[in-house]
Amino acid sequence: MDAVEAVLIGAGNRGRFVFGAWALSHPERLRIVGLAEPDAERREAAAREHELAPERVHADWRPLVDAAPKDAAVIVATGDTLHAEPAIAAMEAGHHVLLEKPIALAPETCMQVVDAAERAGRILQIGHVLRYTPFYQRVASILESGVLGDLVNLDLKEHVAYWHMTHSFVRGKFRNRAIAAPLILAKACHDLDLLCWFTDSLAARVASFGGRLHFRSENAPTGAPERCHEGCPIGEDCPHDAGRFYLGPDDRLARSWPWSDVSLDPSQEARRRALARGPYGRCVYRCDNDVADHQVTVLEFEGGVTATFTVHGLASEERRTLRITGTRGELRGVLHTGEIEVTRHGVFGVERHELGGSPLGHFGGDPGLLEHFTEVVRQGRPERVRASGRTALESHLIGFAAEAARESGCAVEMEAYRREVAARLQQT
Repeated sequence: MDAVEAVLIGAGNRGRFVFGAWALSHPERLRIVGLAEPDAERREAAAREHELAPERVHADWRPLVDAAPKDAAVIVATGDTLHAEPAIAAMEAGHHVLLEKPIALAPETCMQVVDAAERAGRILQIGHVLRYTPFYQRVASILESGVLGDLVNLDLKEHVAYWHMTHSFVRGKFRNRAIAAPLILAKACHDLDLLCWFTDSLAARVASFGGRLHFRSENAPTGAPERCHEGCPIGEDCPHDAGRFYLGPDDRLARSWPWSDVSLDPSQEARRRALARGPYGRCVYRCDNDVADHQVTVLEFEGGVTATFTVHGLASEERRTLRITGTRGELRGVLHTGEIEVTRHGVFGVERHELGGSPLGHFGGDPGLLEHFTEVVRQGRPERVRASGRTALESHLIGFAAEAARESGCAVEMEAYRREVAARLQQT
């Protein structure tokens, strides 16, 4: 079959270095034929890589969608605040869409995007990459085998490394609600999606607790300046020192994420200039962040299965873990080591599964997502999309409900919450 042609909206980390890079390495599966990116440096770099003619390159997404070939798919990889509008416009123009998560920054807007896809009869694939990892696919197959019996409880944890928390959610692109979704969606909607997948059920009740405990101005060391390079008295001992983290790697390593967020020019001098004036050089206790740095969410699903999910941003290393208990056995796993253990009640011994994978590419999830998306687009089969808009909507609603529960201190009844969100959408 011919390669799927696609136009790319957004040439940042995900757009250029994940989706665009996969297209370049798999030209038989995906070809980028148009580009929209407001940042001139990123736009020009991506256009060169895909050898795009000037008339196929735009600063704004609107002329790109208008001029896109009729059969081209659209990949929306913009910042969180710009997901919904181009996705809806593309589907209304007849294009299939791969949309980065989260769908949108409000629950009613998420519903609006999903409704638009179904009205247009277009594929809407949400970027829930963990569904496409060998690790979680193996977990799902074990659950489907029935070896654990009926599910009783799920416990998932996402330990976000301290450097990742400060880079993305304190200094960076997801640091406050004006420019991004709350932490539980911007970072953890993958995990909520896994809970929905594994239970194959709607949530009945959601409660949540947590907040911004550590990365606050009152926790700044005495005498700490606004920026790390301005003579911080504890800079040598601070684990969050910007100079040490961002200037330490050599130019070759600095071409990759997270350093590419600081400067597309990987030279140390360019990074130094960026830290002096950009967001990544700020003291982590003196930023405009307002997202939680730790959160625990408790769920009851229809049918009675219970679940807990924890996310926090002060881990020593990145790690996702899970423990799933059924009436006849238990499963334990660690994504970052690829290890899964299954024990059966009344049976001696442990069944072990060891799956490889690298954190680069989300342990196979990034290529798995793109392989799946190009396949269903080639076939024109919206019903085969595993992480469709409709499927992903439930995990998003859980995330918004969890945030409402965290802020109010009250559990959220999900059936009423869904009706409330639908009513707000009708009023817009």
